[in-house]
This record gives sequence, C-alpha cells and structure tokens, in this order.
Amino acid sequence: MQKTLFLTVILILLLTACAPKPAPIAESSSPETLTRIEVGVGFVPNIQFAPFYVAQAKGFFAAEGLDVSLEYGYENDFIQLTAQGERQFAVAGGDQVILARSQGLPVVYVMKWYEKYPVGVAAPAENGIITPADLNGRTVGIPGLFGASFVAWKGLVYAAGLDETTIHLREIGFTQAEALNQGTVEAAVVYLANEPVQLAEQGQAVNVIQVSDYLNLVSNGIVTNEKLLAENPDLVRRLVRGFLRGLQYTIDHPDEAFNLSRPFIPDMTDADAPTQKKVLEASIELWQSDRPGISDPQAWAVSVAFMHESGLIESDMNPDKMFTNQFVNSE
Repeated sequence: MQKTLFLTVILILLLTACAPKPAPIAESSSPETLTRIEVGVGFVPNIQFAPFYVAQAKGFFAAEGLDVSLEYGYENDFIQLTAQGERQFAVAGGDQVILARSQGLPVVYVMKWYEKYPVGVAAPAENGIITPADLNGRTVGIPGLFGASFVAWKGLVYAAGLDETTIHLREIGFTQAEALNQGTVEAAVVYLANEPVQLAEQGQAVNVIQVSDYLNLVSNGIVTNEKLLAENPDLVRRLVRGFLRGLQYTIDHPDEAFNLSRPFIPDMTDADAPTQKKVLEASIELWQSDRPGISDPQAWAVSVAFMHESGLIESDMNPDKMFTNQFVNSE
C-alpha cells in the first residue's frame, strides 16, 4: 500500500510539472506599473464621455501604460490649470483654445474628438422656427453669455447675418428643456445631444438649427500644454492612441459601450437609461469622421477669423501653434 501511495504522489508531481503554465500578466495591466493621469472634462459623469469609459474598461489605456481618470468641473478652470502645468490634459473646444492663446496661455489642441460643433438652436415645431432668419423678432434662451453656447450663438449670428438688435436674448441657465416646454422662450441654444433628445422623449416635436451647418467651428478635443509636449511627447501619444481606440470602439459597438459606461455614471437610473442611450446615439453622430482625430487647418482659420471679427478676441492670430496632428495615427 505504501508503494502504491508513493507512485500516486510521483504521478501527481509529474502531471503538475507538465501542465501548461498560466500566461504572465502584462506589466501594463498591473496598477503598480501604470502612469496615473487625470483628464479634466467638465460637468459631471455623463454618457457623452463614453469613449473614455470604454478605453478604461476595455484596457485600451492600460495597454498604453496609463491609468486614466476623469476630473469633473468647469472647462475654463481646466484650461487654466492645463496651461499652468497643474493638469496634464483637458477636454476643451477649439474656441476655448483660441481664447486661451489670445491671452498668452500656452495650451495646444492635440486631437480632435467631435467632428461637428455640438451646439445649436432648438424650438418647438409649432413656433415655425426652421432657419436662422426665423429667429428675428423672437425670444431666444441661452445658458449664459459664456462658454460654447455663447460662442455658438455668436457664430450663428455671424454666419447667417442675423440682426441681434431684433432678437431678445435671455439668460436662462441650463434650463433649456423646461423653458421651451413652458413657453418662457420661443427658442433656446442647446447641446445637440442633450435637450433635443430630452424633448423628443417627452413628446415635444422640435426643430433644430445646427450651427455646424452654417459655420465650421473647431469643436471638442484633447488639450495639453507646450511644456508637456516638449518634455514628454510619448505620454501625449499614448493618451491619444488609447482614446482613439475607445472612440472607435464606442462608435462600432454602441450597445456594449453603453453597458460598459454605466458603472462610471452612478447617477444614471434604470428609468434614465433609455433616454441616455439615445443621448449616446446622438453623440456618436457628432463624433463620426472620415479622419478620426485629425484637425482641419481650414476650420481653425475660419474659427479664428470669426472670433476676431465678432470681437471675441482682440486681434487676428495665426492658428498654426494652437493645434497639432503629429500625435494622431503615429506609431
């Protein structure tokens, strides 16, 4: 019996030695080896940040040696902090980069995210507002005289040749859907993937004027500062590469992207989910591009010219140092 037990032990040892060993865990997947960075994105956790959530959940950032977390707040604050080197990256519109550069802040736009500027003017269909000219003599609500909403409004006025003296522009905070439903304004400056979706879900038929149909403004993208570009271009390259993978995966797999994003958005309830799914679908329409990540120099020139002629910046500027395409599709 002792001999049989001895042979059994020997057999177990031999089988263990011959069994395939588990694949080693890649160093980039170990939290201890990842470079932790924060990206300022503005507002609060939202499905519109799905490409970031997907890139983190699918390991696209980890594959680049990065652990990326999002910091929520105000776009203007993040532009300032990024310019000062207190933050490495922020998400910001091209208009905010132009404003910052006009003030001498050394920020650089390193990757385009949105193909279309995400702001427009919405109005209940019953008001008969279909074109910019229909806004003459109307009351238009706007969150405030700041940020992307204000720039978009000025862009529409500029491109469509509207006479602002005939339009009553009313500051209403971020209450556009409520103000339109209650009839306190006849039209409102909105984010295309937000309020029009909410209103449609509430059964309100709306007409939407997209600013991008009239003026090719540079929209949201990833921004850093000149110092980081000079000292650590590889970090920029890895963040851009990981994000672009997350962006494309979200576009190609919206259902999975939505499910992957939900744990990152603690306030989303099951009741909210159907509407938020449509917000994601509307956002994807704004992101899709034949050249993902690539900035159009002509769009930058148009944006600078409009902002100068509209008095948003004091002098005309050369946009060449405001953006770069060197980190997109680079190895």
